[in-house]
Amino acid sequence: MFARWRFERALRSLRQSDHSVLRDYANAAWPQRDCRATEASYLALDFELDGLRKDAHLLQAGWVPFVGTTISLEEAHSVDIRSSAELDDTAVTIHGIGEQRAANGQRLRDVVPELIAMLAGRVMVAHGEAIERYALQRATRALYGVDVPIWGICTLVLEKHLKPRLVGSQAYRLGPSRHRYGLPEYRAHDALTDAIAAAELFQAQLSRLPADATLGQLERR
Repeated sequence: MFARWRFERALRSLRQSDHSVLRDYANAAWPQRDCRATEASYLALDFELDGLRKDAHLLQAGWVPFVGTTISLEEAHSVDIRSSAELDDTAVTIHGIGEQRAANGQRLRDVVPELIAMLAGRVMVAHGEAIERYALQRATRALYGVDVPIWGICTLVLEKHLKPRLVGSQAYRLGPSRHRYGLPEYRAHDALTDAIAAAELFQAQLSRLPADATLGQLERR
């Protein structure tokens, strides 16, 4: 309940923003906490970053909107984000985005408004949601001087609730979690693929919850 109150308070503050993209975000038609989780609007989001440092560079964003059991692939979007930094070799090996590709990406100030517009009125879904939340808020802080409030659901946290006490450090990663629901194996570390994978996992998780489960109930997970 406190998290929702804090979210709504932040939205009220954004309605006075000098930036139209933030005002539009704040004035969007947001779902209520008692909305059935199977009927709410979501945006699955994934970022590829230059490592997990707090100052890691955003290199790629992928997102896909969905409602309940329907994923709108025609609205799915992936974009490389421009960076002129010397990238971490280990991270490059994982996601395959090298310095030449990063240098040709779109500017952060062009990507973020599009992403915020897509997220307006939707609940963000991500596996390890805190990473996407922090990265997006760091970007809006740099561009607009404010942390955009985000209503999010973490499929990793939800999986720990549904399947507690699994053994092994890899048990709750995205791939193994999908495998438990019979979902196909995807190539990891591409932002759009991982966003779609998280959306499908969340839909599978919803099928294991009571049909009348609400957003407010998921919010406490």
